[in-house]
Amino acid sequence: MIYAWIDDEKRQPLIKGEKTLCRDCGGMLSAVLPEQNIHHWRHKAGDCDTWSEPEGPWHLGWKEYFSEECREISLRDSLTNELHRADILFGQGTGYETVLELQHSPISEEERISRARFSKQGRRMFWLVHIDATSTSSNGWNFHISLDFKSKLVQHNSRTYGIMQWYGRSKQFIEKWKRSDAYVFFDFKGHIFYLANSHFAAKLNGGIPLNKGEFALCALTKNELIDAIKRPHT
Repeated sequence: MIYAWIDDEKRQPLIKGEKTLCRDCGGMLSAVLPEQNIHHWRHKAGDCDTWSEPEGPWHLGWKEYFSEECREISLRDSLTNELHRADILFGQGTGYETVLELQHSPISEEERISRARFSKQGRRMFWLVHIDATSTSSNGWNFHISLDFKSKLVQHNSRTYGIMQWYGRSKQFIEKWKRSDAYVFFDFKGHIFYLANSHFAAKLNGGIPLNKGEFALCALTKNELIDAIKRPHT
């Protein structure tokens, strides 16, 4: 986790050897100050959020678009006492909360469903999935060659959507995110794309469900995504 509380201040560690207690589980946190990565805190006995993942510059860069009081907010299920930290929780206490989950690492279908079910308890949820073109995964290359805003364009509410075909042997990645019941956005080389879910994509396609591997995207700017997260909703 990047932030912890020291003397009533929420911050990253500053010096080697700093320690504090986790406000969620009471466990000991120790400062980790790597030379080529983000300064962060490590649970001595393992992170109390089982969904946590290593974070790098991509995560921190996106978190810095939001004020510190929105970052790494702990959410607890009142019935099961299950606890997880939202990367971003905007609108806390207003009754119109939005969770933004920053997803860099691969994630299973089961975990995607579980995390959305947890985060959407009385809240709106956005996924921002990093399609890392520098990784050894084929997703970056497949996504790049699949982008097609020329062949089949559809206008909807002043937005232009492209219906396109995923290239690559496995279509598991795009099909998994098409099935999401939360809003899904992709970050590819700093370009943002909204992915229409299966129901909306069928509407764009004249009421006909898209075939396996087909998907619909809309391009938008970072500021448009940030504005959508911050916009009040009902």
